[in-house]
Amino acid sequence: MKILCFAILLSIAAGCSSIEKRNTPLSFVDPEKIEVEAIEDKLEKAQFQEVVTLVDIYQNKYPYSLKLQRVRFLKAGALEELERFSEAAETYRTISQFSERNQPEISAMSVYRLSFVYEALGDDQRVLTSLLEALKNRTYLPNEVSEAEIPSRIAMVYSKENNPAEAAKWLAKADEGLKKVLDTQREPLTNTWLAKTYFNMGSLSTSQLSTENILTIIQGQAAVQKYLIRSLQYGDPMWSAKALRRLQTTYTDLWNAINNYPEQTGIEPLAAKKAKKEQQIVLAGPLFNLIEDAMLYQPGPEQKQNQYQVNFFNFLDQIQTRIGGLLQESLYTPLTSGRDNTPQKPRNPVKIVPSTDPNL
Repeated sequence: MKILCFAILLSIAAGCSSIEKRNTPLSFVDPEKIEVEAIEDKLEKAQFQEVVTLVDIYQNKYPYSLKLQRVRFLKAGALEELERFSEAAETYRTISQFSERNQPEISAMSVYRLSFVYEALGDDQRVLTSLLEALKNRTYLPNEVSEAEIPSRIAMVYSKENNPAEAAKWLAKADEGLKKVLDTQREPLTNTWLAKTYFNMGSLSTSQLSTENILTIIQGQAAVQKYLIRSLQYGDPMWSAKALRRLQTTYTDLWNAINNYPEQTGIEPLAAKKAKKEQQIVLAGPLFNLIEDAMLYQPGPEQKQNQYQVNFFNFLDQIQTRIGGLLQESLYTPLTSGRDNTPQKPRNPVKIVPSTDPNL
């Protein structure tokens, strides 16, 4: 409406006398802006392949545009969602390189998002490097990213590396930083903003899960799962839904990895079955404990739960029942002799207790 009024005023000021001229709409809409908005709309609707296609077209039409790096950033996000992680990493690196001087905000966010891509690629050392590099440019990052999201993700990496002291230190920084952001936020705190922040603080990838790193993933999840559970509370159709999917995926993947643990080859079948069962018990114990920790955050009977919370804790009950069945089998199934087959906890896990958690 404002654009139309502005066009009418200009038309009058120009003294247009011709009816044809007066009836000809004067367009002040930037065609480049329209294309960017179309890309953003596709991204919001989760039409990720369309985003990639539209960005490629945009790059060919406007190779020197000031909006180019921003548009590439949207493409990189779409590539993440499509699980084309190597392409996403290359795109983020390119953005960071070309925007570092003139668009440092986009550069800093690209480095931060690289941490998610490297995690999906299974390179935790690069995850940590990217997070620390992004933290050096905290001036150009949103407060919630620099004060809360990055510290929580650093804690997750250290927890996966079996360094509980560093993990606890960075978790404390994340909680303190989040409290600071919440206390100083000038704009109203929306459910969408809160759900998104908590999602990014608790996000963990299982894309590289294997029989060799099951305990590693459990330890990482133990450190930050409280944030994903908190994201559920806000009932946001995008971010709470993503948190639910991420939690369900993580637990499902961990359970499947344990339940389908392969038998060792090259030994007698009976010995292979016993060895498999023994290893399943060793891994099932920490997963069972992880679920018990998550259950501590379930709202009490006097508190109303939204559908995301109901779905998650019902799902968790089912997984816990399956794991309990596997552990129960160990009480009646003789394993290899001479070893303690008691289910074990993760190596020095970071213990999260709701009663001492400042944000939950």
